[in-house]
Amino acid sequence: MRWSDPRETTDVGIGFVGFFAFAFLVITIVCELTGQPALGWAITLLVLVLALVGLLQLRRRILAQREADEERRAHQDS
Repeated sequence: MRWSDPRETTDVGIGFVGFFAFAFLVITIVCELTGQPALGWAITLLVLVLALVGLLQLRRRILAQREADEERRAHQDS
């Protein structure tokens, strides 16, 4: 894996944050169903989901920029 590629780093971050978001979702659901306090778990889940959305938007921007660069190179070569 090339860590110099921002897309690779973003993908690793998406996987890491996505895993923990799923884990906290399960924990929050179990706490809600068993009647245990779930506010802290739910707030942590919210933060993780917001981070995941931010990483997905960052990945979309990286891909759009890469596509624009390739298109620019194709026009220069022609």
